[in-house]
Amino acid sequence: MGSSHPIILLLIISFAGEAFSCFCERYPWSSWTSCTKTCEHGTQRRSRDITYDEYYFKNDCGRMCTKSETRSCNEQPCPINCQLGDFGPWSDCDPCLKKQFRTRTLERPSQFGGQGCAGQLLESRICIPTKLCKIEQLDCAKKFQCATGRCIPSNLKCNGDNDCGDNSDEKNCRRKEAVRSFESIPGVELLGNGFNSLSGESRGQILDTSIFGGKINIVQGNGTAQSRKLYRLSANFDTFKFELRNEEDDIVSIPYNSMIDFNKENSHSQSYQGSGRSSAGIPVLFSRKSNTRITSSSSFREAVKATRGKSSKFFRIHKVISVSDFTMKKDNLWLSDTFLKALNYLPLEYNYPLYSRIFDEFGTHYIRAGSMGGSYDLLYQYSTENLQSSGLSDSESMECVRTETTYRVLFIKKRKVKETCKYNKMSVRYGGSFLQSSEKSISFVKGGRAEYIAKLAWQNQGSFPEHDVYDNWVKSVADNPQVVDFELAPILDVITGIPCAVTKRQNLQKAFATYLGTFDPCICAPCPNNARVVLSGTECLCLCQSGTYGDYCEKRAQDYTSVAVDGAWGCWAVWTPCDASLVRRRTRQCNNPPPGNGGKPCEGENKQEEDCNISLFDDTGALCINEDAKKEVDREEPKYESGCPKPETPGNGFLTNEKSWYSVAEEVEVACVAGYETSGYQYQRCLPDGTWRREDVECIRTTCPRPQASEDITISQFKSEYKAGEKVQTVIQGNCNPGEKQVGSQCVCMSPDTDCSHYTEDLCIFDTNTEDVATMARCKFLAVNCQSKNRLHYLDSGPCSSDSLNWFRTRMTLSAKSSKKEPCGYDFCYDWEKCSGSECACLLPPRCPANSEPLFCALVGTAGTNRTVSVCSLGAIECARHKAEIVHNGACT
Repeated sequence: MGSSHPIILLLIISFAGEAFSCFCERYPWSSWTSCTKTCEHGTQRRSRDITYDEYYFKNDCGRMCTKSETRSCNEQPCPINCQLGDFGPWSDCDPCLKKQFRTRTLERPSQFGGQGCAGQLLESRICIPTKLCKIEQLDCAKKFQCATGRCIPSNLKCNGDNDCGDNSDEKNCRRKEAVRSFESIPGVELLGNGFNSLSGESRGQILDTSIFGGKINIVQGNGTAQSRKLYRLSANFDTFKFELRNEEDDIVSIPYNSMIDFNKENSHSQSYQGSGRSSAGIPVLFSRKSNTRITSSSSFREAVKATRGKSSKFFRIHKVISVSDFTMKKDNLWLSDTFLKALNYLPLEYNYPLYSRIFDEFGTHYIRAGSMGGSYDLLYQYSTENLQSSGLSDSESMECVRTETTYRVLFIKKRKVKETCKYNKMSVRYGGSFLQSSEKSISFVKGGRAEYIAKLAWQNQGSFPEHDVYDNWVKSVADNPQVVDFELAPILDVITGIPCAVTKRQNLQKAFATYLGTFDPCICAPCPNNARVVLSGTECLCLCQSGTYGDYCEKRAQDYTSVAVDGAWGCWAVWTPCDASLVRRRTRQCNNPPPGNGGKPCEGENKQEEDCNISLFDDTGALCINEDAKKEVDREEPKYESGCPKPETPGNGFLTNEKSWYSVAEEVEVACVAGYETSGYQYQRCLPDGTWRREDVECIRTTCPRPQASEDITISQFKSEYKAGEKVQTVIQGNCNPGEKQVGSQCVCMSPDTDCSHYTEDLCIFDTNTEDVATMARCKFLAVNCQSKNRLHYLDSGPCSSDSLNWFRTRMTLSAKSSKKEPCGYDFCYDWEKCSGSECACLLPPRCPANSEPLFCALVGTAGTNRTVSVCSLGAIECARHKAEIVHNGACT
């Protein structure tokens, strides 16, 4: 009987529970309302259709049932359509082209599925010029002038070769030279092409590799005996050597957690292992990688598209087969006829759309040296979820991809596939193949025949390439090579020996600075989930972080919980006008997006300044500047029976009609650059005896830069520069401390808002209220400290740099342990520093006093060795950006 009590008790509890439980589904849900937004995270709402009857109150349904629900909808970002600006005004009529132009800019690329761009950025129309065309024709003295205008040595005429490019040097010849014909070196025309280092793409022909310059230089091709061919070398080559390199063990494998990592390593800004001297701001670049990857390639876009369906990881396999090495001559290069014509058609007046077309059509660089061959280069996509469940680490997965490629695709049997690669949760579903368990492989293969390139990649669940595909591709590389290794030189280096070469190089240099901005993703909107944005042509693409996916990275895997937002740069502001010191400046902000929730700050500088020039010939047209010094190498200076050589000019002056020789009685005018004006008689006349009749003339400065003002001086009518004779009003604050002003006979604190309107230098400070660093004007820093009793601490002169923030915070922490606090300028120097001028300079660790107190036990260096150090040594080590971490106070035991 006693055993039945628990059963009865359970029945009572069960009946009681039923009496007070509500079956909420008795009240059905309404339909979801329409989404509040069509994109960018809208919400929907639904509610229960409740009848407030006896059942509702008896079973306490009001407490137990949810009456309404909301959910997120249309989470995808809103589409952004391409937006072009309005056309600006028509330019002045170009006196050489007899055309005028107007342009508009790309204000917003398409993004998130928005409509693409349509319409031209440049319009032109015929006009009647009001200025003279100042392009001087090339002087072909002692040379033969081709129909295209090119000058070639006279001995190349009627030599049987097409040295002009249009065959005009072989016309009207009395007898034809018999020249032995040779086959062209396979792929040699590619070596003359330009290369756009910003987009990573080959462009139009810059160097003519079909001109031999009257010489017969023969190179032997690969092969032996009868199969070895002979080739004639173009005049542009310094060396060319056929040499086959195909090592079995040079297969490289690289893992990427996301396309962000892939783009970082292979983007145009990092795909070159080094750079040499620059030419007018365009660096010399060289690569020793098997390939370079760029955002505008179809393969890159395919890889980005592949990440939309699921969170992915990637493994890259690449191998290089080299068939030849080459170097170009350093000077006297033969340019292609197409490139020459494009340069000759450039106007003297700077016109960005016309000059930037040179970069679009011919690239930013030409190939100076390198190797030709082929590169086997595949990118495998794997599901992150599948890799996690496979039981393999990233390094094991990478080795599986490498060894299976070697064994089953390249058929190199030296290394067998490990058992763990065959028998894991992924491979067993595909007959023991780890490669075939990939989602897909994306081909970046270069060189060889197209039919074999297409067969080297496959989709999920596809079969391996046939056993002879790779071998056939390798064999086809010799006849269809591509550039697989290169050294690039700026395109400006070859722009010599043409009319107005110096003027056009200067204009191209100016255009390149603007052209760089067209590849900057700063005009794109931020992507969801901390995805990185890249500009691919006129479309912005989102590169997903590992653990996110979707068309625009808007979806998250279950284990992705990060809320960090890494900072990205906004666009550069426009350059300031060229000031009297011939310097201009610009800035940008880390606000697209700003870093948040522990995200990384932007990398790089936030301000730039550069030298600038004032346009001297706005009224009379741009000056045609030739390379007279280089022309004199090719020919002797002509002998003039009468006249005068070019006269000397005063400092900051120039001749309005400058040339190398002037006729008797011809006058020249001396003019001054901007910011200066002539003083004296500016005209000079050429006399019959070859001298100049001149009066004293000099260029007097007419503007002054703004005066430096200390904190106790206020300048009214504040400007960046002033005309000579212009006055400025200054108000001296008296003998008050910094941050104070004199009112009557007393010194009071200045107001940061009303007393600091004049310009003062920026300082990097630490605010104890916010416990953060900030950039603040010097006047405001002193005024706030006066009012709030040293609330702000000076860190550095100039705006705060993200690279130094960690050291600033460490310095503030260590300052509390310092036994020294020496005033120095706006700062105080501590044990590990000495005052140098008005700034604190760090000591080297060995210069710290021996046995100075207090002592700490710290982990020092990358090896993490325990060392007993003083606060002076600790500060000096940290200041030198070496790793040091306090373990405990006192000496190490």
